[in-house]
Amino acid sequence: MKNKPTFILLSIFIILSIVIAGVKILVSNTNNLYDDSGIIFIDQEIIDRITISNKSQSSQLYKVNNSWRIGKQGVFEPKLALFWNAVNNIQKSELVSVNPKNFNRIGLNENEGTLVQFFLQSTLQEEFLVGKWKPETKTCFIKKINLDQVFGFTCPYPDIFASNPDMWRNPIISNFPADELDAIRFSYPSEQFELNLTEKGWQLDNQDNINIDSYKIARFANTTQLLLADGFLNDSESKDIDFNQSDALITLVPKPKTPSRITRLRLKQIDEKRVAVKNGNIPIIYYISISKAREILLGKKDFILQE
Repeated sequence: MKNKPTFILLSIFIILSIVIAGVKILVSNTNNLYDDSGIIFIDQEIIDRITISNKSQSSQLYKVNNSWRIGKQGVFEPKLALFWNAVNNIQKSELVSVNPKNFNRIGLNENEGTLVQFFLQSTLQEEFLVGKWKPETKTCFIKKINLDQVFGFTCPYPDIFASNPDMWRNPIISNFPADELDAIRFSYPSEQFELNLTEKGWQLDNQDNINIDSYKIARFANTTQLLLADGFLNDSESKDIDFNQSDALITLVPKPKTPSRITRLRLKQIDEKRVAVKNGNIPIIYYISISKAREILLGKKDFILQE
């Protein structure tokens, strides 16, 4: 019994040691969430909404079933990967300036800065301002809103923190592999024709007595292999486009036993500079320039080899 007080004191000491060690670990782990810029570590697995805005535009990305979307469309994955890589690079940022007089020069002000906010459900997790991109060093500049400290970190490309919603959308209208093309059908209000790949080569309307310009077909196939949009129509613009009265329908037919599917591109001119494009049932209305449209809006005579 004489040793009982000693035992109690020893037990209390051990318990206190464990508690203190636990607190140290907790504090240590919490400190590791922050870098020198004061920005919390942003876990892309936890964040489910991102807003990127400036005085003129705003983009809102949100996660649905582990997929990121902007409006009704999926976010372009390569663009999203660049964004998260840049966010991860914030942890490696370096102090650039503590002088507010320098902030305007790098676009960190109310008129030029871009506000980036990360949310978990409706709760704001982190926010910071992004300034101008410096192409010479491929650097992004950021600062916490309430701190007069600017940090720089690696950004390999401009507009990684884009407030323009179109820059987050998938710009690929068509990516039909050229070597999987079996037939190309053109339908205009005044003309319809078809190009078919046979054992002898390409034929026009199944006529083997017409010499086909294989260079023109290769050039067309190269364009539709990666046809990129120049932009997207908003809802108010899209409702005025009647693709049932389109200017052209181009159908790309794949070879048997290839992974490609039939692609139907409907085109309708919007104005003197733009042509609206719709790919099948995809609920996105793209637009391309008139010059780009001319590369695929070809007539029957364009494919006939001139002697």
